[in-house]
Parts: sequence; structure tokens; C-alpha cells
Amino acid sequence: MFIIKYKSIFISVSILLVIVSFFAMGKFGIKKGIDFTGGTIIETHYIATSTELIAQPFKDANIEMYQTGATSYKFISQDNYELMSKKLQPFVGQGKYIYAEDQVINVGPTMGSEMTKKAIIAIVVVVIAILLFIAFAFREVSRPISSWKYGTIAMITLVHDIIIPTGVYVWLSQTQGAQVDTLFVIALLTILAISISDKIVVFDRIRENLKIGKGEFGEIVGKSLKQTFTRSINTSLTVVLSLVALYMYGPESTKFFSLTLIIGMIVGTYSSIFVASPLLVLWNKNKKN
Repeated sequence: MFIIKYKSIFISVSILLVIVSFFAMGKFGIKKGIDFTGGTIIETHYIATSTELIAQPFKDANIEMYQTGATSYKFISQDNYELMSKKLQPFVGQGKYIYAEDQVINVGPTMGSEMTKKAIIAIVVVVIAILLFIAFAFREVSRPISSWKYGTIAMITLVHDIIIPTGVYVWLSQTQGAQVDTLFVIALLTILAISISDKIVVFDRIRENLKIGKGEFGEIVGKSLKQTFTRSINTSLTVVLSLVALYMYGPESTKFFSLTLIIGMIVGTYSSIFVASPLLVLWNKNKKN
């Protein structure tokens, strides 16, 4: 299949995207949300003569502000609610602004630190568990690739699947104010689950074809990809279409969540088809050399 034939090109594209993502994270940093830093989010709606009249005073008070609708705004600060309210007071009640609080979220710094630890632990545990499961499930496959190599490649591509969406998210944090919050972590865990499911389907077909087929390992992998290609694309496409609908018509609070899932689904499907299996062939080829 053409995927195996041009495997170097597809793997190089993935490596390039990962490097760019790491560069973005190194240059701009990962902007943590209130869930991880502690602080206050106040969602309000306003009546004012212009957006500029609302935005500038809060900018001067060092309070992050995002417009979430025609007259709806979100104010974010690492200060607690009492301190943030004091900062808001000078800009309210002077005839310029009429505002009402729709929602107030106050997170303590201790809870934010605990959330960070739990998020990191959750992702690490999931990746290790997946590695062990695949190594166990493919224990009967030892030729020409050992079972643990399936798990290793799955883990490498899973890291690839979360690094690239994270890199895009860092860019969104600079352009649209996206912040890493609990929904972002949930999106990454969901990407891991869906992506590994797709990879296991491909790997399992390779295992079955190795049992019943003869020929070069690369040919068997190519045949397996051909048999699962349509299934992988169709499954991912239906999920992506649903997520696009959620992104376009869903609430503002789930915009970045759905966008992260869309990117993750596309990247995960790409790695399942164009990276994971070609890496098996490349590893086997290097072993022979």
C-alpha cells in the first residue's frame, strides 16, 4: 500500500508537527486556567456604548477580559472574589456601565495545585496502562516484531496525539485567550481513549494476517491497513462532524473543548494509519539491518 511505500514522508510530517508544537509551548508557555492556578472567573452581561469602553478599564486593572457574546463578557483574575470585586467597583455605577453577574467561579490555590497533580497523574497512568495492556494482548505475536514493540509504538504515537493538540491550544491561548482547564484535560484523555482504540483495531488486523498470511512483513502491514483504512476514516469522520456541530452551535464554554477534540481526532486518525503501522515496518527493517 502507498502508506508503507511513502512511510518516511508521513513519519517526517508527524515529527515536524511535534517539533513545531514543542517550539510553541517553549516560546509561549502553557497558559493555565483558574482550575489549576486558583482565582476567580466572573461571567457578566453588560449594556454599554462600545466594547472599548468596557475593555480598557479592566485592562488597566490587570484583569483578563473576553467577550463571549454580543453583550456577554468573562473576567478572569488570580485574585479571590473579594479582591476582584473591589477592582471592578471603580468601573461600575458611574453611568457608563450597567452589568449583572451571571456566574461566579472561585477556586482556591490549594485546589488548583491538587488539580494539576491529578491531571498529570491521570495522563501518565493511562499511557502506562495502555502500554501494558497492548503488550499483554499481543503476547502471542513474537515474529517478526515482539509484542512489547506494539505497545511501545502505541505509546509513542499517543504522546504524538496529545502533543500536537496541546501545541495548537498554546497558539489559541495567544490569539483567542484559551486556557488549560479541566475540560482540556478531559479532551486529552478522550483523545487517548479514541486514538488507542483505532490503533488496536489496526494492530489486531496485522496480528490476524500474520497468523494466516505469508510474505514480507511490510506487505502484510500494508494489506492490514488497506482492510481497516475505510473503517478508521469513516469512524473518525462521523465523530468529527458531531464535534463540528458542537463547536458551531454549542455553548461558549465548550468551544475550545470541542475544537481540541476535533484536532485530536484528526491527529489520532492520522497517527493510527500513517504513523503507527509504518513505524512497525521501519523498526523491523532496522532490526534486520
